[in-house]
Amino acid sequence: MKKNTQLAGWASLLAVAGLALSGCAGTPTGGSTGGGGASGELVGGPGVDVDAKTIRIGTLVPVSGVFAGAITNIEGIEAAFHRATSEGGALEGWTVEVVNQDTKYDAATAIPLYEGMKDDVAMISIVLGSTIIDAMLPSIETDGVTLIPGGTTPNLQFAEHIVPSLPMTSAHASSLIPYAIENYDVGDATFCSLTVEDTLGAYVVENFEFTVEELGLTKGVETTFAPNTDQLTAQITALKNGKCDVVMTGGTGSFLQTFAVQAVQQDYAPLVLAGNSSYNVTLATGPGADWLAEHAIISVPGDEWLGTDAPGQAMMIEDLTAVNPDFVPTANAHLTGYVNGMLTAEILAAAIDAGDLSREGIAAAAAGIGTWEDELGLAGGDVVVGETAAGNVPPSKLSMFRIDPDVPTGLALERYYYESEVTNDYIESIRP
Repeated sequence: MKKNTQLAGWASLLAVAGLALSGCAGTPTGGSTGGGGASGELVGGPGVDVDAKTIRIGTLVPVSGVFAGAITNIEGIEAAFHRATSEGGALEGWTVEVVNQDTKYDAATAIPLYEGMKDDVAMISIVLGSTIIDAMLPSIETDGVTLIPGGTTPNLQFAEHIVPSLPMTSAHASSLIPYAIENYDVGDATFCSLTVEDTLGAYVVENFEFTVEELGLTKGVETTFAPNTDQLTAQITALKNGKCDVVMTGGTGSFLQTFAVQAVQQDYAPLVLAGNSSYNVTLATGPGADWLAEHAIISVPGDEWLGTDAPGQAMMIEDLTAVNPDFVPTANAHLTGYVNGMLTAEILAAAIDAGDLSREGIAAAAAGIGTWEDELGLAGGDVVVGETAAGNVPPSKLSMFRIDPDVPTGLALERYYYESEVTNDYIESIRP
């Protein structure tokens, strides 16, 4: 596929003032009629123009600097709304406008951006960064805004007004470690961790420690690094001296490439495990790509880009092509946006059917979703939305990938939808 020449321009526009995009027609998967409630009178709310049948959805996605590629999350959600607003779709006859603000992956930047957009959007679908979402929580609850994040940690999974859509971002260790033991004969290895010093990293460590204890494994050193660091020499020295055979990582940005390059310099070659927050499109082509291809396993929900295991994979590609024919295939971000968009559309359709698109009506519709079945095979399993937040149950199936430059996204599927009992036990252990 052609390189997306529009990305730089889009990122610039988003960083300055946000971007409004509209859903358009495509081939539907089915859904509600998109009509009003039994009385025929539809109640509106912030971000809703009932007469024009337009709904504005907010997103808080970093789209500048090292995170510029995250704009693919916006492409993914736009692709979902393209289908939902088509003939026969869940929001047939409606237009959905997506308004993004560039958070620069910084909570201090994100909070005023949220405050500035909250009265102009019906709900928020996609906020990247556990630390950012955590900082937003008091306002989200006060404002009664329904939020579908890009990923959750335990403190967010059961928070009011948050609707989880994918496996917990911080809970990949409990799938990756059992998978590595079963397939790479590392049951007698020393397991260590390398995590970013933020909310995500803290919960990755929690999940790592739970898994090691649950499986009776040998735990070695636990190391951390500052966000956006370009130096991991000290951490690698500690891991090597600690005879760490397997390193569970947790972070964002380009830290895996930094780790690879500096591990080669120290002649250190452990098995590296990384969740989807660590993915970026340059893993297979950037610094340290050959080392990562040999030594890293990446867990991501969904299928290989051109795979056939997930019924919805080809459909997502079709919708992305309709939204932007020049898009660059991106494994994690496109899927996150697409899944969130599909779930958002279902919630909005339920609110329309109930005749109430107010803040309260959307929140009630979200709580009434119940089990959102993973018919497309992209979400990691069924999503259970409780009548109260304590009843939320995240999906838990993760697909295992190896880095391969010959695959469009750089990730070659090794195992689709691996299910770990340790993950299920961990979810039960953190439930309120």
